[in-house]
Amino acid sequence: MLADLDPPYESMEEHKIGRMLDQYGIPFLYKQATIIYKGGRNEIWKPSFTLYSYDGAVIDYIATGQEIPQKEEVYKYNQMSAVVLGPKDLDEPHWEQRLYEKLEQMYRQPFDLMQYAPMHRQE
Repeated sequence: MLADLDPPYESMEEHKIGRMLDQYGIPFLYKQATIIYKGGRNEIWKPSFTLYSYDGAVIDYIATGQEIPQKEEVYKYNQMSAVVLGPKDLDEPHWEQRLYEKLEQMYRQPFDLMQYAPMHRQE
């Protein structure tokens, strides 16, 4: 009898993304703790997927979709390559191919320090 090797996904959408990564042969860690600097202090975040073979890029699925711009800004400030997805992204046709293309584009893009502008501080 074979054991189920899938991690304990928190949602069906994360399960779909995990299956897609498996199909493309992209290794990942699920809900890997990551230290993020936000609002003047360090926080521990657990993005949905961490892809060490893609220079530590993350894929973060946000069930409500409302926090996507804020999360993208924080990842950018922390100089992390990230794809933040919401429900609408997975409803589009061929979302798997588009996600793979985004990952490939991020991986091949040279690091540009100038693209990481400081976040606006709220004091």
